[in-house]
Amino acid sequence: MTVFDEKQTLLFADMGRIFEFFSYDLESTLERFVESASHIQHFDEYAFVVTTHKGEIKVFLSDGLSLPKNNDEVKFSDFYPGDEAMYLVDEVDEKCCNIIFAPSGKIRSYVTIPLITQNELTGLFILGSKKKSGFDSELQDIFFSLGSFFAVAVENIRHFERSQDRMKVIISLQTSQQAIASAMELDKILAKVSEESLRTLGAECAAIYLKSGFEWHRHIFRSRIPAISPPDVVAHADLPIPISSALERTDVVFISKSDFDDLGAFRFSARPGSLVIVPLRLENTLSGFVILESSTFDSERLYLTQLFAGQVQVIFSNALLVKGLREKTAELEEKNKLIREYAESLQKSHDMLENRVKELSTLHDVSSALVSITDIDELLHFILDRACSVMRSDKGSLLLLDGDELKARCVRGNFGPSEIKFKLGDGIAGQVAKTGQSKIIENVLTNPKFKHIQEKECEREETMIAVPLLIDNRVIGVLNVDRELKFGVFTPDDERLLTSLASAAAEALARAQHILDLRNMNLETLEAFAMAVDTKDAYTHGHSRRVSYLSVQIANKLRLSSEEIEVIARAALLHDIGKIGISNTILFKQGRLTPEEYDIMKAHVIWGENILKPIKSLKEEAYLVRHHHERWNGQGYPDKLKGEEIPIGAAIISVSDAYDTMTSDRPYRRSISREAALKELQKYNGTQFNPLVVGAFMMLVQQKDFSLDSTGANLREEIIGS
Repeated sequence: MTVFDEKQTLLFADMGRIFEFFSYDLESTLERFVESASHIQHFDEYAFVVTTHKGEIKVFLSDGLSLPKNNDEVKFSDFYPGDEAMYLVDEVDEKCCNIIFAPSGKIRSYVTIPLITQNELTGLFILGSKKKSGFDSELQDIFFSLGSFFAVAVENIRHFERSQDRMKVIISLQTSQQAIASAMELDKILAKVSEESLRTLGAECAAIYLKSGFEWHRHIFRSRIPAISPPDVVAHADLPIPISSALERTDVVFISKSDFDDLGAFRFSARPGSLVIVPLRLENTLSGFVILESSTFDSERLYLTQLFAGQVQVIFSNALLVKGLREKTAELEEKNKLIREYAESLQKSHDMLENRVKELSTLHDVSSALVSITDIDELLHFILDRACSVMRSDKGSLLLLDGDELKARCVRGNFGPSEIKFKLGDGIAGQVAKTGQSKIIENVLTNPKFKHIQEKECEREETMIAVPLLIDNRVIGVLNVDRELKFGVFTPDDERLLTSLASAAAEALARAQHILDLRNMNLETLEAFAMAVDTKDAYTHGHSRRVSYLSVQIANKLRLSSEEIEVIARAALLHDIGKIGISNTILFKQGRLTPEEYDIMKAHVIWGENILKPIKSLKEEAYLVRHHHERWNGQGYPDKLKGEEIPIGAAIISVSDAYDTMTSDRPYRRSISREAALKELQKYNGTQFNPLVVGAFMMLVQQKDFSLDSTGANLREEIIGS
């Protein structure tokens, strides 16, 4: 075996051990290769010059060799000019040695062994000797094999380091993705993207632009080095060509230094490195872009940037969608708010209209009812009842003005004594009467004007409202309503409704009073007519008034309506008005009347009807006057009506007239006693007189509070109060 074979065998054995116990630590692996090289050839100094996985040229030294400190850039060509398997320099002069190597010793010869992987020079193994021709050129193949083994080892280490570095970056990218995604809001996401670009990808500058109409607006700019800020706003047409061209693509675009002259204001630093453009799209529409600048971008960094860009694109799209959804949501919420406000406004308007319709309906019903009621007491009770019903109250009072005093005419519930009185200006009602202005008391128990109530035991808290009754701006009374506080304080709407109700009530009261005045006036007129008839005959003086009085009492006993009673009262007053046309000779004749005279006397009922009939308001009275001498058995006059054919009013007047005639002196006879007159009525009951009427009269006579001696002086009160 030759020396060559021995050394080659030794080399393979060493390589086997190295790869069997391979270490991914570059420096320890280099030391083992140095040891293996020393088995092949003696040398004094050595150095390994390799490129790292990051593209940097790094010198691993051992035993003396070093690079010049004043060289800015180290090139492989300084040590290995060609493609030889081994570059051998047998003699190096001192000047040349000092240029290539730092003066660490006197190197007289050196050999450079290239480290080639996949036809690419990735490093040099330099051995130096202090002797001239210190290396055997015949060992070239062995040194080449050594270099090949070493190149494979270095590539494995570089690949391992790249994998480790990529794993770290991927983990960092995941962390970055989580940090970016957690931001949620678009502005915060963009800020995180720029920060993570600098931290994870090793970028030195980062800028982010978003599309706004026909312009690009810069939202973020971050830098780890002194840099020039790019423009805040740039029109689409003014973008530099390298950037606008990059934005036409969908993937990450790398822009090298050679294109920097065309970047204009987008050159961030005085000594720019490479640029990476990351388009940001939403549903295939370009919405923004990221510009990253770094002096260390390589294919590996570009790959990682693509991964980063993919994550950013997803997060950006989601953020834009979320932003759009939030804007849409905010817009919808604003519209919904407007719709709700409009709906609430419509509801309020609807409620107001509904309440107004209810108020108008209530007022219409009340007004319609008020028109038909002419009795003042009945009217007062109706007004108070409806007011309490509308106001959801169980207490109230209606006071009318009498001079300078308010007097309660109607009380409902536990309001107090019915004889309530107030001077003008005293109490709430007195103030309302004095000022003509309504008042609402939120809580009666806490109002100082109701101290007299507060001092007593009160079962509940109450709210109160008092409104004036006005006629032509003149106060005629006050309407008070109370209710429990739990049903709510009286409102201005309640005040308006009750005021309208009080206004209608005041008009109805005025109308009822006017009707009462007219009725009084009519009765006075009729009484004057009756007096004119009675005055003609001294014997019949007061007869008509007494007959009317008795007729009213009987009608009340029979529970006839107030309207029927008034008609009967007026007819009774005027029942003998036809006698005005009869001569005094017949009227005052003391003896029995002749048949001719009696026929004239009987005609007074027809003449009475004829006198009253033309008066429209006395047509019913005229009918009763005509038939008040009809008999139950049909033997009366003028029409011989029988039984139920005779109007009840005429039958009543017939009984009253007969009784008063029998108990009064006449020219042709003396009066009889009351007892005798009553017996006569009973005697002719069912023949001359209506049994029902006679029965009612007899019941009246038995009443303690009834007097047959009444002159009918209070006839108007009897009639109107019936």
